Amino acid sequence: MSWKDIKIDCIDRIEKCVGEFEVSALNFFEDLYEGDIIHYGTFKVKVYENQGTPSNNGANFNFTGYTNLKLIDQTGGFEGGIGFGSTMEQALEETIHNFIDKLKDYKESKKKGLTKENLIIVDYDEF
Repeated sequence: MSWKDIKIDCIDRIEKCVGEFEVSALNFFEDLYEGDIIHYGTFKVKVYENQGTPSNNGANFNFTGYTNLKLIDQTGGFEGGIGFGSTMEQALEETIHNFIDKLKDYKESKKKGLTKENLIIVDYDEF
């Protein structure tokens, strides 16, 4: 029996971490930061595979990616990049694009660069 076939009444779904990636983007972050100090130049993406529950439109996006570096949102909370895909690679790519877009949008909305206070790295066991 596969882990994807496990069904337990009180459990909604089971996910398996299938990849962890280190993303280096020093040049990109250099353009975003205000001043000379670049506080973050890399971040991690973890990709999880789920048991294969179809989405509302019938698509099977069995993989979800999350970043460990998070940006402050409009409510004062922090949100990271997230991406979905039918493969691990597609979810990784979508997650990176989503996070880059959030960073660019933030910079444009604030009319200045990022500072250390705008970002937080989530503890390893929390993402």
